[in-house]
Amino acid sequence: MVLQAALWVAFILLPYFMVPHYGEEGSIDNFIRHASPPADMAMNMFLSSLGFNICLIIFFYLHQYILFDRFVVKERYLAYVVTLVVCFLIIFYASRLFKHVVFEQMPFMLHHANFRDFVRAITWYLLVIFISFGIKLLAQLRQTEQRAREIENAQLRTELSFLHAQINPHFLFNSLNTIYSLALKKSDVAPTAVLKLSHLLRYVIDDANRESVPLEQEVNYLNNYIELQKLRSTSSLTVNFNVVGNIASTQIAPLLLLPFVENAFKYGISNHEPSPIDILLERTPSGLVFTVSNRKFEQGETDSTGIGINNVKRRLALLYHDKHELEIQDKPDTYFIKLIIQYT
Repeated sequence: MVLQAALWVAFILLPYFMVPHYGEEGSIDNFIRHASPPADMAMNMFLSSLGFNICLIIFFYLHQYILFDRFVVKERYLAYVVTLVVCFLIIFYASRLFKHVVFEQMPFMLHHANFRDFVRAITWYLLVIFISFGIKLLAQLRQTEQRAREIENAQLRTELSFLHAQINPHFLFNSLNTIYSLALKKSDVAPTAVLKLSHLLRYVIDDANRESVPLEQEVNYLNNYIELQKLRSTSSLTVNFNVVGNIASTQIAPLLLLPFVENAFKYGISNHEPSPIDILLERTPSGLVFTVSNRKFEQGETDSTGIGINNVKRRLALLYHDKHELEIQDKPDTYFIKLIIQYT
């Protein structure tokens, strides 16, 4: 508002500074005291333009808040043009009347409308319309872009919620399979597995619905998941999970790393052959580096829904669009992933 007021004041004063002006005789005080036209040419120009400029300012806001919305937005173009013509005639002759009142003691030619005055008035009138029209179009464009962003963000949130909802039953299915296999063996560690699962579910229910969580919580979650999976495995399994660097104060989308670890346990365990799984999480100055490598073994019937890796790929694309790199090496006997998330 302050800027608009300053611009309008400059607009009104512009005629005064466009022509030479002289001393005290042509000042506004002299005009007020003597109620006669000043001899100063600059003051004459200012006063002769004052009425027209004030009318233009009024018309600007009339166009901004009424005419554009009532006619242009509703595509009533003929009525819009007619209204503009009528407004111009009112403004032009009202300003001529104002000039005549101000310069009533001057010769008639000062307030007599001529072709040059008409052309000058039309030029300024069209300029005001153009500026007002441009401001309205830019405002509408910004509103359209904002609505498009809001719709896109809503769609992304919906998709992320859907993807996140897919993770929970997928994770629960795998964990219950682990406990089921322990129960079949009448294993003494089955109660411990149930306790581990309760810790995992508490994290999923309480924390994993947030947009981001501390990386330390995600690491604790992965440790609990790894311990749960190790309970049903044989001595052939070795898991090396190393965290390098200071992960304090680092945030990450919840359950983002889990599908890679799940995948390693799903396809990288054998009851008879060595089954090393190497997991590395490194906090670098610019971000995170997460790698998982494992051997591949035939697992017979497995869950083939494809939720895990495809899900995390889509989440990465939505959450870290241009700030991540995912490398997957799927070889006949080994599987390796490397995920880089950039924070700077």
